[in-house]
Amino acid sequence: MLIYHPIHDVNHCVYRVLLVLENSQHSNIDLELFRLIDFYILFPHLIKEIKPFPAELASFRKVIKKISEPYEIISNVKRTMYELETIQTTAIQNLMAKNIIEIDSYNNKILKRTKELLPEIIYEEIINSDVVKEEWFRMLINEFPTINFLGKKGLKARSGLMEFRYDMELV
Repeated sequence: MLIYHPIHDVNHCVYRVLLVLENSQHSNIDLELFRLIDFYILFPHLIKEIKPFPAELASFRKVIKKISEPYEIISNVKRTMYELETIQTTAIQNLMAKNIIEIDSYNNKILKRTKELLPEIIYEEIINSDVVKEEWFRMLINEFPTINFLGKKGLKARSGLMEFRYDMELV
Protein backbone atom coordinates (compact mmCIF):
# COMPACT_ATOMS: atom_id res chain seq x y z
CA MET A 1 0.00 0.00 0.00
CA LEU A 2 1.29 3.45 -0.92
CA ILE A 3 0.97 6.16 1.68
CA TYR A 4 1.46 9.79 0.78
CA HIS A 5 2.93 12.28 3.20
CA PRO A 6 3.80 15.84 2.20
CA ILE A 7 7.19 15.59 3.91
CA HIS A 8 8.54 13.79 0.81
CA ASP A 9 6.91 16.10 -1.75
CA VAL A 10 9.08 18.92 -3.13
CA ASN A 11 6.07 20.66 -4.65
CA HIS A 12 4.27 20.65 -1.31
CA CYS A 13 7.42 22.14 0.24
CA VAL A 14 7.38 24.90 -2.40
CA TYR A 15 3.79 25.55 -1.32
CA ARG A 16 4.83 25.70 2.36
CA VAL A 17 7.69 28.10 1.61
CA LEU A 18 5.24 30.38 -0.17
CA LEU A 19 2.73 30.03 2.67
CA VAL A 20 5.33 31.29 5.11
CA LEU A 21 6.80 34.07 2.97
CA GLU A 22 3.49 35.43 1.66
CA ASN A 23 1.67 35.40 5.00
CA SER A 24 4.36 36.40 7.49
CA GLN A 25 4.50 39.93 8.80
CA HIS A 26 8.30 39.67 8.57
CA SER A 27 10.02 40.64 5.32
CA ASN A 28 12.63 37.90 5.69
CA ILE A 29 13.17 34.75 7.74
CA ASP A 30 16.38 33.10 8.86
CA LEU A 31 16.92 29.89 6.88
CA GLU A 32 17.40 27.66 9.92
CA LEU A 33 14.34 29.17 11.58
CA PHE A 34 12.36 28.50 8.40
CA ARG A 35 13.44 24.85 8.52
CA LEU A 36 12.06 24.60 12.06
CA ILE A 37 8.84 26.43 11.16
CA ASP A 38 8.36 24.18 8.14
CA PHE A 39 8.79 21.07 10.28
CA TYR A 40 6.10 22.32 12.66
CA ILE A 41 3.78 23.13 9.75
CA LEU A 42 4.02 19.46 8.78
CA PHE A 43 3.73 18.22 12.36
CA PRO A 44 1.93 20.93 14.37
CA HIS A 45 1.17 18.54 17.23
CA LEU A 46 4.91 18.46 17.99
CA ILE A 47 4.84 22.14 18.97
CA LYS A 48 3.65 20.76 22.33
CA GLU A 49 7.07 19.11 22.72
CA ILE A 50 8.99 22.41 22.87
CA LYS A 51 10.45 22.40 26.38
CA PRO A 52 10.43 24.74 28.12
CA PHE A 53 7.78 26.52 26.10
CA PRO A 54 8.84 30.15 25.53
CA ALA A 55 7.27 32.53 28.04
CA GLU A 56 6.77 35.03 25.20
CA LEU A 57 4.27 32.60 23.67
CA ALA A 58 2.33 31.83 26.86
CA SER A 59 -0.84 33.30 25.34
CA PHE A 60 -0.77 30.53 22.71
CA ARG A 61 -0.69 27.60 25.17
CA LYS A 62 -4.45 26.95 24.89
CA VAL A 63 -4.24 27.01 21.10
CA ILE A 64 -1.35 24.53 21.12
CA LYS A 65 -3.19 22.14 23.45
CA LYS A 66 -6.14 22.02 21.03
CA ILE A 67 -4.01 20.70 18.14
CA SER A 68 -5.17 17.16 17.50
CA GLU A 69 -2.82 14.21 17.41
CA PRO A 70 -2.19 12.69 13.97
CA TYR A 71 -2.64 9.11 12.90
CA GLU A 72 1.00 8.65 11.98
CA ILE A 73 3.71 8.11 14.54
CA ILE A 74 7.17 9.53 13.97
CA SER A 75 9.69 7.18 15.50
CA ASN A 76 12.68 9.54 15.24
CA VAL A 77 11.80 13.23 14.98
CA LYS A 78 15.43 14.40 14.77
CA ARG A 79 16.06 12.06 11.85
CA THR A 80 12.86 13.25 10.17
CA MET A 81 13.97 16.86 10.61
CA TYR A 82 17.38 16.02 9.14
CA GLU A 83 15.87 14.24 6.11
CA LEU A 84 13.50 17.14 5.48
CA GLU A 85 16.42 19.49 4.81
CA THR A 86 17.10 17.98 1.37
CA ILE A 87 13.50 18.52 0.27
CA GLN A 88 13.52 22.07 1.67
CA THR A 89 16.76 22.94 -0.13
CA THR A 90 15.41 21.64 -3.44
CA ALA A 91 12.16 23.58 -3.02
CA ILE A 92 14.01 26.79 -2.17
CA GLN A 93 16.33 26.33 -5.16
CA ASN A 94 13.28 25.89 -7.41
CA LEU A 95 11.89 29.17 -6.12
CA MET A 96 15.23 30.92 -6.63
CA ALA A 97 15.33 29.62 -10.21
CA LYS A 98 11.93 31.28 -10.77
CA ASN A 99 13.21 34.52 -9.16
CA ILE A 100 10.72 34.25 -6.28
CA ILE A 101 13.37 34.08 -3.53
CA GLU A 102 16.38 36.41 -3.52
CA ILE A 103 19.59 34.51 -4.23
CA ASP A 104 21.84 37.00 -2.38
CA SER A 105 19.73 36.73 0.76
CA TYR A 106 19.77 32.95 0.53
CA ASN A 107 23.57 33.03 0.30
CA ASN A 108 23.42 34.86 3.65
CA LYS A 109 21.12 32.15 5.04
CA ILE A 110 18.01 34.30 4.86
CA LEU A 111 14.81 33.67 2.93
CA LYS A 112 13.48 36.83 1.35
CA ARG A 113 10.79 37.20 -1.24
CA THR A 114 11.54 39.11 -4.45
CA LYS A 115 9.04 41.49 -6.03
CA GLU A 116 8.22 38.87 -8.68
CA LEU A 117 4.45 38.35 -8.76
CA LEU A 118 3.02 34.88 -8.36
CA PRO A 119 0.40 33.69 -10.82
CA GLU A 120 -2.99 34.87 -9.54
CA ILE A 121 -4.39 31.36 -8.99
CA ILE A 122 -1.38 30.36 -6.86
CA TYR A 123 -1.42 33.62 -4.93
CA GLU A 124 -5.13 33.21 -4.13
CA GLU A 125 -4.55 29.64 -2.91
CA ILE A 126 -1.63 30.76 -0.71
CA ILE A 127 -3.55 33.64 0.86
CA ASN A 128 -6.81 31.70 1.32
CA SER A 129 -5.36 28.40 2.49
CA ASP A 130 -7.08 26.81 5.50
CA VAL A 131 -3.78 26.53 7.37
CA VAL A 132 -3.30 30.31 7.19
CA LYS A 133 -6.42 30.71 9.32
CA GLU A 134 -5.01 28.53 12.12
CA GLU A 135 -3.70 30.43 15.16
CA TRP A 136 -0.79 28.03 15.60
CA PHE A 137 0.32 28.80 12.03
CA ARG A 138 0.19 32.54 12.64
CA MET A 139 2.20 31.97 15.82
CA LEU A 140 4.86 30.07 13.86
CA ILE A 141 5.30 32.63 11.10
CA ASN A 142 4.86 35.82 13.12
CA GLU A 143 5.98 35.06 16.68
CA PHE A 144 8.77 32.49 16.25
CA PRO A 145 10.96 35.04 14.41
CA THR A 146 10.76 37.37 17.43
CA ILE A 147 12.09 34.77 19.91
CA ASN A 148 15.75 34.02 20.57
CA PHE A 149 16.65 31.20 18.21
CA LEU A 150 20.29 30.44 19.01
CA GLY A 151 22.11 29.01 22.02
CA LYS A 152 21.14 26.73 24.86
CA LYS A 153 18.05 28.79 25.72
CA GLY A 154 16.96 29.41 22.13
CA LEU A 155 14.27 27.74 20.04
CA LYS A 156 16.77 25.38 18.42
CA ALA A 157 17.68 23.92 21.79
CA ARG A 158 14.13 23.94 23.15
CA SER A 159 12.80 22.08 20.14
CA GLY A 160 15.39 19.34 20.50
CA LEU A 161 15.41 19.05 16.69
CA MET A 162 18.55 20.94 15.74
CA GLU A 163 22.15 21.14 16.90
CA PHE A 164 22.74 24.26 18.98
CA ARG A 165 26.03 23.62 20.85
CA TYR A 166 28.12 25.55 18.32
CA ASP A 167 25.86 28.58 18.02
CA MET A 168 27.27 32.00 18.65
CA GLU A 169 25.07 33.52 21.35
CA LEU A 170 24.41 37.23 21.38
CA VAL A 171 25.41 38.84 24.66
